This record gives sequence, C-alpha cells and structure tokens, in this order.
Amino acid sequence: MMSKKIVALFILTIASQISYSQGPKYIYRNAKDSLRNFYVVRQPADSIKGAIVLVSIGLSDSAKKAAYAKGILLMTAVPTDNYLDFLTGNLVPERLDSMISEAILKYKIPRRKIVIGGMSAAGTAAVRFAEYCSQGKSAFGIRPLAVFAADPPLDYERLYNESENAVLRNYSSDAVTEGKQLMSFFKDKLKGTPGDNRPAYQQASPFSHTVKQGGNASVLTDMHVRMYTEPDINWWINNRRKDFYDLNVLDIAAFINQLKLLGNNKAELIATSNKGYSKDGSRHPHSWSIVDEADLLNWCIQIFENH
Repeated sequence: MMSKKIVALFILTIASQISYSQGPKYIYRNAKDSLRNFYVVRQPADSIKGAIVLVSIGLSDSAKKAAYAKGILLMTAVPTDNYLDFLTGNLVPERLDSMISEAILKYKIPRRKIVIGGMSAAGTAAVRFAEYCSQGKSAFGIRPLAVFAADPPLDYERLYNESENAVLRNYSSDAVTEGKQLMSFFKDKLKGTPGDNRPAYQQASPFSHTVKQGGNASVLTDMHVRMYTEPDINWWINNRRKDFYDLNVLDIAAFINQLKLLGNNKAELIATSNKGYSKDGSRHPHSWSIVDEADLLNWCIQIFENH
C-alpha cells in the first residue's frame, strides 16, 4: 500500500526544520525546481562518523538532535515528487547515486559509511538503490553498508494483483484510485499484466517470490537489511477490505526470510503492534510512526562503529 499523498507529506516534513548550531543546507540540482531533484543535508559540528540517507522523508526533531550529537550526517534526498518513479527505471537510482557521491566529496563522509532508507514506495527506492550498488551499477562506486524501509512494496506481481483486487472490490475510493494508477503504470512500463509478461515483473521487482533466490534480492547477502511492518490485519479488513494477499508484509517477510536462507544473518524484520498512526493522530498501520527512530539511529551508529 502506498498513498498519493506520501510525497507531498515527505516534502512538508523536510520543510519543517528546527535550528541547530549548523542549520539544514538545501542543494537544488536545478535552481528553477524546488520540488524534485534536490537534497537536504544536516551536518554535525564534529567529524562525521557516517551518513544516513533518507529518501524523501525527514526524521523527527528529537532524532535530528540525537544524530547531530553523535556525529551523524543526515541527508534527505528527493529525487522525484512522483511516487511511481520510485518503482522502476533508472531516474531515481541514478539521481541518488549522483547526490550521494556529491555529498560524500563535499562533506568528507567516509565513503562506505552510508545507510539508506525510506517509507513505502520511497523505501522501495532505497532497496532498489542498495541492489543497484550491489550489482556494481553505481557510477561512483557507492556501496551502502545498510538499507532499511518501512512497509515497502517489493514484489510487483503481488502489488499488481493487490491493485486489481482493490479496483474490483470498489470499497475504498483511495485504494481504487491508487489501484488504477498502479495498474496503468505497470501495464505501460512492464508491457502488460503479470499474466502477459511475468518475466518483466520478476526482473523489475526488488524481490520476486516466483524467482529462485528472490530475484534481485539475492545480491544483498552481505548487507545489513532492516524492514519494518505492522500487519494489523483486522484494521485492513475493517477499513479497506484487504487481506494478507493485499499487504506489503507478504513481500517483506518473504524477502527477509529469503535473505536469511541465503546466509544473510544481518537481515531482520521488525513487526510492530499498535504503533501506526498518521500525523493527524488517526490510526493507520502504513505510517512512518511504526519506526522507533531512536532505535533506528542506534542501529545505524552500531553499524558505523563496527566497520
């Protein structure tokens, strides 16, 4: 599940910054465009131990302060304002590659000490970028130490089927609208439905349940991987008429399980309960609030210190 409001919410989150001794620096790749293809850096005062790159989302003020105090550079990268761009194509990974490389040079970030992550489709983009780098595609030789994501869709066959179900059930207007958008997008980009062109879906997906060793996921056997999800099935049934086949948790759990089967003991799944709430206080399991930011920050710091 994703929301068409996510990107706009991310940009608003980024814009709500508080003052530290060194404030946020906005770097626009195109001076005439302030909505996409830019990044925001919050640099600590002392030497940098590592960088956390967040795709189109910012941490809370308390987490920013903690990162600042611990020598962690925070970077929010906004490669696009269209969440569909996060799913396929080279635009997003190439822009992330260029932005991160630029920041490494400018702020003297230790080259390997990069952790990247995001929420929902932006989390999908983070996983795609980790795979992109692990496949040796980075033009600048970037290889993140770790990747994390909050409730990202990873298997596009399942995501297409979920979208089709939402349209056919016609229960939630938001789900129907998003379902139509995704179906149209995938039919265009992947040349048909999964039934028409399954290999294209398998090749594009960050994880594929129908491919041996999980498809593209198999390149992440040496990387720290952390996935967050809140599979509140009763909420989804009561509010969206969706079941487990319609939830990203299927992708996420299978993804982590496959990585462990391939020998990655640094892969972990964090399944939360009653943590998911939107910014307006309403209950929603598909929300950034399922991430314990203090624990995430400590996880990143431990990774930096161990490498």
